[in-house]
Amino acid sequence: MASFQDLGLPEALLKAVEGLGFTEPMPIQAEAIPRLSAEPAPDCVALAATGTGKTCAYGLPLLARIDGASPRPQALILAPTRELCLQIGEELARFAKFLPEVHVAACYGGAPIGQQIRRLERGAQVVVATPGRLCDLIRRESISLADVRVCVLDEADEMLDMGFRDELTFILEATPEGAAMWLFSATMPPEVETIAQRYLTEPIEITVGERNVAQANIAHHAYAVAERNRYGALRRVIDFVPEMYGLVFCRTRVDTQRLSEALMHDGVYAEALHGDLSQAQRDAVMRKFREKAVRILVATDVAARGLDVDDISHVIHYHLPDDPAVYTHRSGRTARAGKSGVSIVLFTPRDAGKLRLIERLCGLRFERRAIPTADEVRQKHVFWMAEQIHGVTEVSPTIRELLPAVTPLVAGLPPEEVLARVLQLRLSSLIEAYEDAQDLNPAEKPSRAERNAAFGERQRIMLHVGRLDGLREGAVVRLACEHAGITAQDIGAIAIKREFAFFDVRAELGRRVLSALKDADFDGRPLNPALADPTEDLHNGPRKGRKPFGKRKPFGKKPFGKKPFGKGKPRG
Repeated sequence: MASFQDLGLPEALLKAVEGLGFTEPMPIQAEAIPRLSAEPAPDCVALAATGTGKTCAYGLPLLARIDGASPRPQALILAPTRELCLQIGEELARFAKFLPEVHVAACYGGAPIGQQIRRLERGAQVVVATPGRLCDLIRRESISLADVRVCVLDEADEMLDMGFRDELTFILEATPEGAAMWLFSATMPPEVETIAQRYLTEPIEITVGERNVAQANIAHHAYAVAERNRYGALRRVIDFVPEMYGLVFCRTRVDTQRLSEALMHDGVYAEALHGDLSQAQRDAVMRKFREKAVRILVATDVAARGLDVDDISHVIHYHLPDDPAVYTHRSGRTARAGKSGVSIVLFTPRDAGKLRLIERLCGLRFERRAIPTADEVRQKHVFWMAEQIHGVTEVSPTIRELLPAVTPLVAGLPPEEVLARVLQLRLSSLIEAYEDAQDLNPAEKPSRAERNAAFGERQRIMLHVGRLDGLREGAVVRLACEHAGITAQDIGAIAIKREFAFFDVRAELGRRVLSALKDADFDGRPLNPALADPTEDLHNGPRKGRKPFGKRKPFGKKPFGKKPFGKGKPRG
């Protein structure tokens, strides 16, 4: 295995790397540093997931090219988010510790632009910026890119996903024609390849792992759930791993807020991260998460972009993404810096197709697991707590001083009883919460006749919202339970139509549910509930307004493959 001394770096950078405790370079660093240090500086396309050490891979050869005698910007790094921008700036500043003439400036939105302009005026050879803020600085003529020798696009795929195509085009067109372009990306969608073909000239290619393929040091677990039990399954999965430090992905801002509040109510330290938060609120949430005052961060995909925390042990997909590449991005938030991690999926029968697609396109295999039972959760916590007690190696002097005074209080108790009472004190809330908990693993589905017979007398309710409004079975259960104070077991068959929905409740609860839902809404649309005929077949009614299926068009063959990178178009 090569060492950093073998990579041809200047002594000042080697000294900084050694001081940071780096010993052996990671694969992306061992491959990229020598090649990016070549003269003249090459263009580069590097495919590497987040957490693989790519900041060091491009940062060290970039700093080695800086002329400290000139205070003007000579290197530009573009990052998708404020958090990543700040982190890159801090890492580069640490690498440049023994280069006193080299200064790094971070420029990003959500902070006073005047302060950043004054920082640039004092001199900064390396500028790390978000695309939007850099465009503002260029238009204000507060920064000149005339002396830029290297331009790095970090997480290029994320920047394009976030809608920065126009900003990137503006910036790259303003960059000197002779500047080297280094493009780093976790995945290589067509949009990124288009940027590479337009702005890079005969780039070298560096790949750590395969294109759009999940990391090998991540275990992928899948839990089958019924929609109505999705939250309960999440709670079980989190409780089953007491040491979990995790990230939960949801589809919408509303979902993240509701989920984080529910977890907090159930005793799990959680916070939401979504687009409705102000920058100050976002910073506060991230500070608590990094300090591990918050154990679970519930986030949308957009809000989590640029999130860089090394110790995340688990990523949980509360809802599966539609795009397999998004799954790769999400799961890449764990198993960083050479560590291992776990990516967990909660999926309903409706999600089975997505699950197979992710397996095929991302080159992975999900390990199907059963949702932990209440007994398994309780047992796991008791053993974990006992191990925590056994693992204590140092006891506070204050406790030692007080032991003689408190020992007589437990002198008559056997050691096993003392341990039992300590465990009871620490775990009483969790044990009580799971006292009457049911098995959440989906049972084999009985026939409709069996289900109807078991349900007994029922009343059917019609809602004036449906599939077009985004309504799903789980939402029907949630609405009925929250507003009418009933349980999921009180609800029978559910049918979601195009513009309407029907569900059955126990006959004695019909009027109560109808009254409770009278003023309720789903995403702003009134439910307008009404009673319906419970004898009609919910699922085999005529389908209206649909075109008949015609003959399918034959599938033709289309060649696929990687386009070679040619000479880029001239800039300027």
